[in-house]
Amino acid sequence: MNIRTIVITAALCTLGAPAAFADSGAVSIYNSHPETSAAGPAYWTQERIANAKPMTIGTVKADRLPSSYGSSVLDFTRTRISPQSANKSAPYRSVGKLYFTIPTQGDFQCSASVIANRLIVTAAHCMYSAGIGFHTNWVFIPGFDGSQATLDKQRPYGSWDWAYGTVPGNWLSTNGALPNNTDFGLLQLVDQSFNGGRAVTVGKKVGKLTTAIGHLFDTHVSILGYPCNFDSCNIMQRVDSGDHRPASTAADNNAYEYGSDMTGGSSGGPWIENFGDPASAAPTGGFATRNAVVGVTSYIYNDAAILIEGASQFNSDFSTLLSNACANLAGNC
Repeated sequence: MNIRTIVITAALCTLGAPAAFADSGAVSIYNSHPETSAAGPAYWTQERIANAKPMTIGTVKADRLPSSYGSSVLDFTRTRISPQSANKSAPYRSVGKLYFTIPTQGDFQCSASVIANRLIVTAAHCMYSAGIGFHTNWVFIPGFDGSQATLDKQRPYGSWDWAYGTVPGNWLSTNGALPNNTDFGLLQLVDQSFNGGRAVTVGKKVGKLTTAIGHLFDTHVSILGYPCNFDSCNIMQRVDSGDHRPASTAADNNAYEYGSDMTGGSSGGPWIENFGDPASAAPTGGFATRNAVVGVTSYIYNDAAILIEGASQFNSDFSTLLSNACANLAGNC
């Protein structure tokens, strides 16, 4: 990720002041009036969605790694998740596009997934940039299908505004350096009604994935997201890989790398352990947990031939972040 050093002090004033949790160092932001905000879902017209830039996925130097994918021996397969009928099936519909604005830089897009009644998980770099602070104007579109001609068909489960967001304190203290132990963050979404009915949570509408701590070091993952190197960011892609390695040999390393050919736009997409219908498929990794998010897409290498992606394994920082987000509003989890 190309981190700017511009300092913005007033851009977040209409969204509520950031607040820190003393027990975790996490930093949070509130959208105090999402229902009356001039931004939110109404801002994201078909034109703005089409023009949103993929969030520049972080890159790390490749000088310590083999110079080609064949030499790296991290196998994977990739599948296009289309047509829309696939996006409407569980658990694909729990994954979607995350749009947002970075002050002074414009509109961007990442990927995200539903992990609780009102909570989605994405990459910290899709929420907060060093020298800028929190991004703004997030909206989540589960099961997004940009190949459809109209907004209603592109957004089969609606567009969901945000109420609260939080990232780990470590993401701030490390200035987003990659690989990073905590490139993950959470957003709480606003309930909404459909066809005049009672307001429901996003988890009730589309279903939710679970999460698992400390599983990324030895498992099989299905990486989902909307990379812009395929289908112009419009169609969900799935990468399956069990080949992996730690991002470094440092004792406190918490980032791991799996084979993948996805690039920008896939940032924040879930790495799902033992993905699929529990009734029809047996676990294939080192753990038996089904449909558990164990990390989110964080970075790639600056040598495009290597074909791998990295993620921060969910750890105790994530557990604390999730616990705080669950407690932010009754019924979040």
